[in-house]
Parts: sequence; structure tokens; C-alpha cells
Amino acid sequence: AEVELWSQYGGERELAAGVIDVKSMYLETAEDVAERICTVLRHVNPEKLYLTCDCGFSASSRGLARAKLRALVAGAQIVRTELGGA
Repeated sequence: AEVELWSQYGGERELAAGVIDVKSMYLETAEDVAERICTVLRHVNPEKLYLTCDCGFSASSRGLARAKLRALVAGAQIVRTELGGA
């Protein structure tokens, strides 16, 4: 993705990052998600970052969608712990 472009918007804007690929059947691990979040955090202030999937889950099975959302939550928790905001 073109995450580095987010640096142009400075620290004032709130931004949402799609860190889950809903078009892929690959189930991201919490570590995969944490790595994506850390990539975004090189360009966005943590207080201004919202995490989401990159699109809707309409084409995904309910089970896969839930598992991907659990990975999103777990990945975010890893990063919060690393940043000291558990």
C-alpha cells in the first residue's frame, strides 16, 4: 500500500487503516496484523489511528470474517502492549 503518503497529512488528521485483507482467504495472524499496524505507525500518530479491514466482508464466510476480526483485535493488543498502553 501507499502508507508513506499518510505522512503528508501531518499529525492533525484522524486516519483509518485497513490492516485486514478481506479479499484473501489467508487468515492473518495477530503478528501479521501487528506488523501492518507498526508500518502505519511510522507515518501516523497512534492517537489519530483507527484500525479496520480494507473493505466489507460480504463475500467472506461468517467464520472467516470472525477469525479475521479476532486477529485484528489481537494484533492491536500486541501493538498497544509494545507501546506501553496495555
